[in-house]
Amino acid sequence: MKKTLLLFLLFISFTKFHAQTEAEKNLGSWYFIYATHKISNNWSVLTGFEERNFEALKNYNLTLYHGAVNYKLFNNLTTSLGYMYLDIDRTFDPDVDPNLKEKRYYEQVFFKSSILKHPFDHRIRLEHRHLNSMGNTTIIHRIRYRFRTKVNLNNTFYVTASNESFFNFKGDLYQENRFIAALGLKATKNIALEAGYLGHYINNLHLDRLQVGIYINTDLRKKAKN
Repeated sequence: MKKTLLLFLLFISFTKFHAQTEAEKNLGSWYFIYATHKISNNWSVLTGFEERNFEALKNYNLTLYHGAVNYKLFNNLTTSLGYMYLDIDRTFDPDVDPNLKEKRYYEQVFFKSSILKHPFDHRIRLEHRHLNSMGNTTIIHRIRYRFRTKVNLNNTFYVTASNESFFNFKGDLYQENRFIAALGLKATKNIALEAGYLGHYINNLHLDRLQVGIYINTDLRKKAKN
């Protein structure tokens, strides 16, 4: 059952029917590092950074800085308020200033469930995007939904797959979708490394991306006195 679910997620991500652009012909890359800092039994803080390129090790696309505050309502449900700042070069050609700047705010709900005893997690995020291009500002509101599953291969390695869809409140309703399949390594109790494939559909483009990242968990709670 676990293999069937992963194969299904993999299948729905790949088909391409149109002439490819330069961005589509090249294998791009997304590199990231995210850390979750637990400050109490219910509260935690998320920090993160991403760099994306049109090609594996060059041709800058964007950088993203991410911060959020999380509150765990129940064992299987967490809410978040977050902020991102993005510097975006939207062209495949070499980077030419000025880039698009984006300030993004969001509200989020994250919850866990199981299907036939197999664990899934779900993320629903409401985003408010403030875009600034050469002094011209635009505000876009959208909602995104991601479902993800994870299968432990042993105590060290795991595989994970997810699919996320984006829906705008104005303009093109369904403009973006992301599929990810990755292999994970539990390097330590608090650090995991992941590398895998990201299939990115956006603005009628189908982009193939290598995704490599690090997840870190820290516990900042005061230790109970003996």
